[in-house]
Amino acid sequence: MYDLMERAGDAAFHLIPLNWPDAKKIIVVVGSGNNGGDGFVVARLAKLAGYSVTLCSPVSNKALNGDALTAQQAWLAEGGSIEDERQVQYGRFDLIVDALLGTGLAGEVKSPFVQCIARINLSSTPVLSIDIPSGLHADKGTVLGDAIAADATMTFVGVKSGLTTGIGKEFTGMLFYDDLGIGQAFNNQVESSIKRVAYEDFLPLPRRPVNAHKGTFGRLLCIGGNRGMSGAIRMSGEAALRCGAGLVRVYCHHQSMLQVSNGRPELMISDDNLSQHLDWADCLVLGPGLGKDAWSRSVFNEVFSYLVHKDMPIVIDADGLNLLSEHLHKIKLSNLIITPHPAEAARLMNCDTEEIESNRFESAKSLSDKFSGSCVLKGAGSVVKSNGKTYVCEDGNPGMATAGMGDVLTGVLGALLAQGMTAADASLYGTCLHGAAGDLAAENNGQRGMLASDLFIELQRLINS
Repeated sequence: MYDLMERAGDAAFHLIPLNWPDAKKIIVVVGSGNNGGDGFVVARLAKLAGYSVTLCSPVSNKALNGDALTAQQAWLAEGGSIEDERQVQYGRFDLIVDALLGTGLAGEVKSPFVQCIARINLSSTPVLSIDIPSGLHADKGTVLGDAIAADATMTFVGVKSGLTTGIGKEFTGMLFYDDLGIGQAFNNQVESSIKRVAYEDFLPLPRRPVNAHKGTFGRLLCIGGNRGMSGAIRMSGEAALRCGAGLVRVYCHHQSMLQVSNGRPELMISDDNLSQHLDWADCLVLGPGLGKDAWSRSVFNEVFSYLVHKDMPIVIDADGLNLLSEHLHKIKLSNLIITPHPAEAARLMNCDTEEIESNRFESAKSLSDKFSGSCVLKGAGSVVKSNGKTYVCEDGNPGMATAGMGDVLTGVLGALLAQGMTAADASLYGTCLHGAAGDLAAENNGQRGMLASDLFIELQRLINS
């Protein structure tokens, strides 16, 4: 185990010159457990490499034991010392290495660690956390009272699920991973129930048949676009076209028809005879811009009455989810995808948003179980629950936190269903495709000012690559 501690410290140390090449003065903040032992190793290696290294602890007088004690003794043998953390001025250092609290933390951070974390977070000095930002729940990603807001985290052996989604992803910063040479053996013993996935992990879609026609790739009906909310359903419809749906029809309020069709004549538009359009469709998108007035409730009820007699693939989003939360009768659909953000998820589960965010993995599972379908719980590190498996999408960036981005995702998923993907496959592939398109848009023009419609051309490029 001490050998693994040495490997962990070495892996963390080697991040320093790669990510902070100008850093000369480093402070390592350690606790009394094995996470602190990793910190002693980092400090010793940095000192041997010629860095100016200070090591401090909020529990500097506490006796250590086991591997942490061995690492401490090796640091002291190199001429190192342990300073009282309360006397430290973090602003005079180029980098802080956080080795305070590890994955064993379950309850809220207590004194004196909570004060130490607050002082580190108040400084402007960048922070590298070892294994996990101190104060973060390893599995859920929740903040246990207070947590280090790291610029980067080096985690070991297995990626902790709490680092990958929601507020945990924010506190983690850049995530680096090292299996310490035992990753395969670890995976043979412990099968993770949560898998990280990115668009680059997928094989290209099959080549289209030479003799294909527009009907080959599905007929998608997008339902929404109430008065004053035409943009949402328009973006869903165009995203579906860009992702290869053969025919896309939008059913919207009559006052939204002009806005939906303007500039995109490839979309078919209608405001009446909904039952005929439902008969025409192979699959549905329900909810973007739908609203919650009498018109929207009438449309929602007609759609669900139809689905009682004819099961078809459907993506439900936005106000479709809000109306679904009021729907008293369960309906079993063989290919259902729901795409809530945390507030919509809370309404569906009759709880508050904080409860949803406190365990995003369990929330996605509960939603998937309740509605017997695939669930995409949107947010930083979107969680996809499908086919009984849980995934975290690694694609996407904060620039995508803008109006209409969810409507584009809905259209992407609808297009994949129209082309014959199952809900389980479409929910995972489509979420990663959407996030990857956002990353390309950010790479080209930056995150700030990104528009949902900026993804259209990137979606088309990616799905053809």
